[in-house]
Amino acid sequence: MKTRFWLLYVLPIFLLVLFVAIMATGSFLKKPFGTQDRLLESVQTLEKQVEKKQWTEAKSQAEYAMQAWDRIVNRIQFSVERETIYDILGTLARIRGGVAAKDDQAIMEEIYYFYVLWDNLGD
Repeated sequence: MKTRFWLLYVLPIFLLVLFVAIMATGSFLKKPFGTQDRLLESVQTLEKQVEKKQWTEAKSQAEYAMQAWDRIVNRIQFSVERETIYDILGTLARIRGGVAAKDDQAIMEEIYYFYVLWDNLGD
């Protein structure tokens, strides 16, 4: 009788609470947990470097941003929509391509689009 109670009531309620908690933590999990995943700061630094046309530094910052995104996406993959993850990845890839081509206008457009995506991530 006790086993039946646990299987019918306690376990499903616990699982529902766990799943809701996982799905609601996207805005918390996108925040940096160390020095290897500071994506927003990296993009802000990249924006300043592009404005000053410091292409060597911008290239290394774009590489860091891609690596930081790889770390963040592992944490948020269950609490954020897949389309948003792909949109941010595409934006970072276009930023990286713009840095390689030294196209400051295209990079700035993508950076501001990234800011919108980042603000809506996990909401």
